Formats: sequence, structure tokens, C-alpha cells
Amino acid sequence: MSSIDDVRSRTDIVEVIGKYVKLTRSGRSYKGLSPFQNERTPSFFVFPETQTFKDFSSGEQGDVFSFMMKKEGLTFFEALRELAQRVGVELEQRNENQIRNEGQEERLRMATAQAADYFHQLLISAPQAANCRAYLKDKRHLIDETIKTWNMGYSLMDYHALSNYLSARGFTPQEMVDAGLAIENDEGHRYDRFRGRLIIPIKDEKGRAVGFGSRSLDGSEPKYMNSPQTLIFDKGRLLFGLDRARTVIRNLQEAVLVEGYMDVIGTHQAGFANVVAGMGTSLTESQLKMLKRLSSRIVLALDPDAAGNRAVMRDVDVARESLDKDDTPTFDTRGVIQHESKLNADIRVAVMPDGLDPDEIVLQSPDRWREVIKQARPVVEHAIDTLLASFNIDDPHGKSEAVKAVAPIVRDLSDPVKRDYYVQQLGRKLHLSARAVAAAMATLPKPKSAGTAAPRPTVQGQPPEPDFPHESDMSSDGEQHLRSRPGERLRGSVNRPDLETHMVTILARRPSTLMDVNVALTRANLDMLSHEDFTNPALRAGFVQLSYAATGQVLPEADDDWLELIADVQLEEDSSGNIDDETYLRELAVRTALRLREQNLLRDRSAVVMMTDDAQSNNDRPLASQYNLQLQGVNTKLLRVQKALRLRSMITIV
Repeated sequence: MSSIDDVRSRTDIVEVIGKYVKLTRSGRSYKGLSPFQNERTPSFFVFPETQTFKDFSSGEQGDVFSFMMKKEGLTFFEALRELAQRVGVELEQRNENQIRNEGQEERLRMATAQAADYFHQLLISAPQAANCRAYLKDKRHLIDETIKTWNMGYSLMDYHALSNYLSARGFTPQEMVDAGLAIENDEGHRYDRFRGRLIIPIKDEKGRAVGFGSRSLDGSEPKYMNSPQTLIFDKGRLLFGLDRARTVIRNLQEAVLVEGYMDVIGTHQAGFANVVAGMGTSLTESQLKMLKRLSSRIVLALDPDAAGNRAVMRDVDVARESLDKDDTPTFDTRGVIQHESKLNADIRVAVMPDGLDPDEIVLQSPDRWREVIKQARPVVEHAIDTLLASFNIDDPHGKSEAVKAVAPIVRDLSDPVKRDYYVQQLGRKLHLSARAVAAAMATLPKPKSAGTAAPRPTVQGQPPEPDFPHESDMSSDGEQHLRSRPGERLRGSVNRPDLETHMVTILARRPSTLMDVNVALTRANLDMLSHEDFTNPALRAGFVQLSYAATGQVLPEADDDWLELIADVQLEEDSSGNIDDETYLRELAVRTALRLREQNLLRDRSAVVMMTDDAQSNNDRPLASQYNLQLQGVNTKLLRVQKALRLRSMITIV
């Protein structure tokens, strides 16, 4: 359970709101006067069963986080910290050590940011940087705007230039060492780490400078050098350029991962802003997970050596030129395939033609770059073909050895459908029957490190079973009672936050499905899906962002807290084990939206029934009549939703 879920489960929304509003019990709910605007008759309701509230007078609604944000003017995570303190949940990111570290981290970020600006000003104006400027413009073909956008810089050939600059601005020598900007030798002497080099600031996902990549310009070694591991710089958890690429990746639903920083900068300059790079190491699960949050399709753009070396395919590290002499980036095929299965991602390999780098390809022909990425093949297929090229598959012994070499890759696939597909594909390539290939693989010993596959976890955000018929009864107080067939999971076990999380997860995978959702709702004579359908403030913000993405627009100054909430959500697969089928995703999105709307209307119905009863008890006929009209509208919409859920033709979008 995440800290957010833990706080939510321990928090009593009635108790929290009761400190601001005098609440009285009304059936299964509580009511009171609106805390957001003046009113004489209570129209503010709190629903303990769903841990949500709705204010019919102001239109405000949401969960306990939404209430605190609105009432106290807090951000989502400020509200989270406030409520966590109330219920005694210690947030992982806020324990004592980390609180101390946060202050230290902020100082290191400030020092790094000021160093980046200092380096940039030197590149722009210092006479000593003339050769660096010439290198960027004449050899790398970068324009002034690109150099400015990426805040590229130059470090003087001086042992204390940066240290003196930062010291004058209040930073201590130890802070410079801790930030990776200075080096302390065995004798205790400190000096600048970067000297006489091209400097490229490395930023985290939020656009904060956390380290640097550098290149020597005079042939001195090391040719490439990164910042060292620090409190703020962890190369296994960073992707260069992600702060600039994330919105485009989400809109295009495709991320391209290249090997070098200049490859990223060059492709972005050419208009391909969905490109990022690793930090000179083999790909990590953290890096792939960061991309998976934005898109399920990830293309690895590799040069022929990295993509085709047989030793790499067998998990042997191969040294590659990188931004640090000591780093050895590898294309760990089996590791990538294991990550692909675990993350339910679509990882592909695009091999660069003619030994060219990505920035060289886009400089020659942007269309050629598009074609190279378009022709990217699934990583498993690429790995199998690369391995088979090393064997004489016309010879029986060669066929046997080829099966042995490919077996570990196929075994790493968690999806039985994919395993069967590649067994059949291997059989065709080797001119063997799939049965013979499977039998040969079965006789091979499994690696000692291999364990049994863990059962798929139950993840918050997973919806009810995907059956189309939907049956429900409503009692007079507006509460829903569900009938379930034998073996059918009770829909009532899925609460509002689950459906909201599930809806946003679907839209994050394919924003265009929002158009299909709105078509279905319009067909059912219902309002289109909007932010008002969401009670969780972070997910509401995510829906707004994805609404823009669905139309190819970018929402400025958007808050990405919602990405953390959907990071580990797994969507259920269709009957063939596929989650990326376009038709299936459309139907899944429509069905989820209808169920979310149904639960909203059931909640509203319950509240309006109670308001109507109160008005009648007080003999306020005009108000009772007003509420009756409102109740009729809610009931009409509710019947339309339930009819749409019963009819597959309303869910299927052609």
C-alpha cells in the first residue's frame, strides 16, 4: 500500500470535515451548511462509505485531500503531509533523516544551478571558450537557440575558477564536493572537477539541474566525464532530456532512447522532442518505469555494434564510449526483456544505419530518422535474429545450439501467448516444428538464479471483471445493491478512487480514447466526461492534462503529481492477453467512464433524496419542488447510464 493509500484508509473524512462544518447524520450520509459559500439550507453532504463529499451549492466535490486543498489552500502533497500527521502515518519521504537531507539537497541543487549558469555565461562570452563555440556550431551544427535552450556551457582551464565563484556566493567547499563540482584529494586539497571542457547540464524530471556531462576539447583524457554519484545525482534514476521530452512522449505515445547527450540535443533541434538518453550505464528498471508512465512504447535507438554484438546478447558487458571513461553502457538484452514483461511495455529496437549517430541522421534527413524509428522491431524478435545470425542453422548441430542460445530469452517472457508466438517463430526460422523447439527447450536446465514467477499482485486501480451486462437495484434511499452471478466479482468492491485511477491510467496509455468515451456518452444522451467526474485532486489534474493531450495540445504549468498515483497500476488484458489492442482499449475506456459516471449519479441521487425529505419535513414546498426536479434529472441520467452499460452496442465504438 502506498503512503497516499495508507493516509486515505486511516483518515475519517467525517471527522476531518467535522472540524470545519457542523455535520448531522442523515441516513448513511452526513449533511451541513456549505463551507465554501453562504446558504441557509444544508446542501453540503459527506459520504462515509466512499469517503467523498459534494457541495450542491458551490459545485465543489472530491475526497478528503480535495477538501483540505480547497479549504486551506494547500497543494496535494501539502494536504497529504497535513493529514498524515493527523493519523500518525510517517511518510517515507519525510522521515527525520530525509528531512535533514532535503535541506542539504536543496543547497546542492542551488550550487549546481548557479554553476550551470556560470558555465553558460562563460560559453557565451569568454574568449577562452572560442574553440568550444566553434565545436558546437561547426561540428555539431547547433544553433544559438539550442545552445541557450539546453543551457550548455564551458569550464575554464583553471583549478579554482568555479570554486571561487561559488564561494563568493556563500557555498562552502564541502558543499561543492558534495555536489560533485569539486574534488578533494588524499592530502585534503580541493580543486574544480570540470576544467577546460564543454559542459552539458543534466536535469531531473522536474527540470532541476542535478549534475553535468562534459567533453574534453583538446584530446585529453578522459574524453567524456559525468558528475559522480551524489545526493541529487543518481545516474540509474535519471534520463537526460526527460524534463523537455515528457509532454511530447505522452502526446505521441512513443519514447525514443538514444545513447548520447548530443544525440538528444540534435534530434530535439530537428523537431523530434520525444528523445531521451541514459547516463552511460545499462538500462535500469527505474529508467524504463519513468518512460512507461508516459508511454507503453519505448524504442531503443542503438548503433549496430551495441545492437548486434553476440556477447551483448549473452549478457556480457561490452565497453562503449560514454560520458565517463569508467562507465560501460551495455545493451543487456535479457535484462530489457525482463523489464518489458514486468512493466507490460512494448520495447523495440531501431538499429542506426551506416554507423551514424542519431544527430547525424536527422541532420542528413529527418525523413530517414522517422523511417528508422518506424521500422523498429520488438526487442525479443531483434534478440532472436541477432543470435541466430551467429549459428549455421542449416546444420543440425547449429540448430540445436541456436535453440540453446535463444531459450533463456524466450523463457524470460512472462506472457504465455508471447512465449508460444516466439517458439513458433523460432521453429519457422530453423525449419523445425514448434513442438520440437518447445520440447528441446524443456530439456534444457534452467539457470540456478531463475525462480518461480510471482503471482500477479492485486493493484489499486484494477476494475471489475470486464463483463458487459450490468445489473443493479436501488433502494429508496438511493444506495446501490448489486446482484452477482456465481463466480462474478462484486462490483461494489471497487470504490470511486479505483475507477478514477483506472480511467486516468487508460487515458495515459492512449489519450485519444477520450474522444471515444465522449462519443459513447453523447450517444447515451449524457454529458461528456470532465474533471467534475473526479474526486481525487491529483487525478483530476491528470485528467485535465490528458484532455489537452487528446487534442494535441499542451497544458502550461501542469502539475504531474498524478503520475505517481498511476505508476504501478496494471490494466487487465483482453482475452488474448493483449492490452494494447486499440479496439479493446476503447471499449475498456468507455465502460470505465460509464461506471464512474454511474457511481457519481448514485451518490448525487442519495444526497438529493435526503435534501428533498428535509425540505418536505420543514414544509418548504418551493424548495422541495426544486429538489424534486433535480432528482428527476439525476434519475433520468442514471437510467441512461445503466442502459448504456447493459447494451454492448453502446460501448463498442466503430
